[in-house]
Amino acid sequence: MRYLLFVSHGTLASGMAQALGMLVGERENVRQVAFHDGMGLPAFKEEVEKVLAPMTAEDEIIVMADLVSGSPLTTTMAAISEKMDLARVRAVGGMNLPMAVPAVEEEDSPLDETVAAMMACAAEQMRPFSADTGSEDDI
Repeated sequence: MRYLLFVSHGTLASGMAQALGMLVGERENVRQVAFHDGMGLPAFKEEVEKVLAPMTAEDEIIVMADLVSGSPLTTTMAAISEKMDLARVRAVGGMNLPMAVPAVEEEDSPLDETVAAMMACAAEQMRPFSADTGSEDDI
């Protein structure tokens, strides 16, 4: 099974999981862990380990984090490395909803192809909104 794991400072991870569920439906393979204000890293790592408990060495994990070098991602990757081979894991920072959708929709594709689709979708959506569409009827 392939898991999608959101990790973040504060409630961003839970918000991402909830918003993704609105778009693609609730999925048992989408998990989240939050590093709350005042929480120590040992307590956060325990929460990560609880989320990782049902995962096996045969599973794949895509970890999406708010910051690529932040404590939530680095602590999560350390916990994962104690449980499984990191060759079956991909981690990306700068998580956003456009990136999350292909992570679920492309779950049957090879891991690296899924991550490439995630990055392409996120890049396509990173642009200014323009109300000028050339038609007077459009917003």
